[in-house]
Amino acid sequence: MQFDTRSLWIYIHFGRLQLDLIEANGKLCTNKDAPRAVFNAKANQLCQVNNVAKKLGITLNMGLASASLSCSDLQLHEYDQDVESQHIINIANYLYLFTSDIVLAPPNALILRAQNMLTLYGGLQAYWQVIEQCLLKQKVHFVAASSYSVQGAKLLALSGSQYQAQYQSQHQAKRKLQHKTQQGLLQPSLLQHSLLQKFISDDRDTLQKYLIKCPLSLSDIDAKDIQKLARIGVKSYGDLLELPLADIANRVSRFSMAIINELQGKQAAKVKFYQPTPTYHDYLELLYELSNTDKLLPIIRISLDKLSEFLALRNAHTLAIKMRFFQRDHEPLPLDFSSIRPIYKSDDWLDIISLKLESVSFESPVYALSIDCARYEVAQVSNDDMFAKKTTHVEALTLLSRLQSKLGKTSVRQINYVEDFRPEYSTHSIALNDVALNDTSNTSIQIKASSILADRPGLLLPQPQPLNLQVEVIKGPERIQTGWWDDKPIKRDYYIGQSRDGQQVWIFKTPNKEWYLHGYFI
Repeated sequence: MQFDTRSLWIYIHFGRLQLDLIEANGKLCTNKDAPRAVFNAKANQLCQVNNVAKKLGITLNMGLASASLSCSDLQLHEYDQDVESQHIINIANYLYLFTSDIVLAPPNALILRAQNMLTLYGGLQAYWQVIEQCLLKQKVHFVAASSYSVQGAKLLALSGSQYQAQYQSQHQAKRKLQHKTQQGLLQPSLLQHSLLQKFISDDRDTLQKYLIKCPLSLSDIDAKDIQKLARIGVKSYGDLLELPLADIANRVSRFSMAIINELQGKQAAKVKFYQPTPTYHDYLELLYELSNTDKLLPIIRISLDKLSEFLALRNAHTLAIKMRFFQRDHEPLPLDFSSIRPIYKSDDWLDIISLKLESVSFESPVYALSIDCARYEVAQVSNDDMFAKKTTHVEALTLLSRLQSKLGKTSVRQINYVEDFRPEYSTHSIALNDVALNDTSNTSIQIKASSILADRPGLLLPQPQPLNLQVEVIKGPERIQTGWWDDKPIKRDYYIGQSRDGQQVWIFKTPNKEWYLHGYFI
């Protein structure tokens, strides 16, 4: 989709996304403050380094052998582009609640079209403040910049560290832990928070002033064309402006020329906006391998807290989630968890998961896990009386969910009533999922409770037993004579009796005047 060149864009680059994700998930580990780095196996170089490692002399693009010699206790993680790409989607899902037009630039960048949000938020600074707070809650390092073209915003964002150094040198005497505003420009603020650098402005002259210093190598211009332009002295955006477009078009490809036109504001950006899907996915890589399920539970809670926040922001809940436990020397182990009633709280899901994991043994240590929610639904707003007594029903559903997790779905069944006057055939067990458990207004149990069969014992014996108790008849008789059609006829006179200790029983007398005990009232 195309837009005119008057649209203001914000490019957000996450330079160490996988490392941020690992450190955020490792807050329960004892070695969370260890020097840590992510290495690119193809290039055999470090691509992400935390601050502890930097203090020990570990730098970006350092070879793996040199890094290991420089720091013997350096914790290394192999770079996984899919992990970053998925986490970019998670961040986009969170930002989508506050801004509409989001473009994914995997594996480690997002692009926001801010123009149509300025009126809603009352200006760029107010809008960016909301976006910035959302990103800080995600605990990710990022560099952000705005411009009136996607390519311009990208150049400014990737050059953010240079602007930070320039800003610090010009204001050494006035360094304070606060934002400084000059000519409508929000200056880089690493002095206030180590997670971010920002270069946000809607002033065209200010943006152009800094944009002309940016190297073209940070843009999407083809690498071969970057080399061709460098041979004639064109290395920055400012150098590019000094040459006529006709001379440039003769030297670069059509693709690179389109990027240059967009960079100069002469061609609109072609982007595809992200539309969130009604699914949730989260991947968590452990800082060390675990095979004990008890030690896995605190880490699982971290992922469940993320899911709970995701559902709470959408006023939603779910009936089922799926987890995958990635084992070092074996295939991932998939496990499905379900609840009888829709829930969203992490504590409720953790109870269900912990019960099922008690009977699970891993073939090899677990190094990562993931959570998927394929479907969630918006919670229905209830207008019932706040003093209505629903606790019993909710607690019953919670108990059923726990029983299913512990024993398995096939082991938990429910009694269902049949329209048969013979007590032995009036009930049978059915699978729990075959009954609408959440429908408390029109169940077969309530229908029976209001019918002529209401006076039935809560505990019915599997087979009638000869009556050996001394009882006093307090109600009856009730004659049941039926069953002639299936060769299982009965003819009985039923009574409600009470024993000496006060226990009410259900007894009957046959035509031969034989007395039997058939149930107890509870």
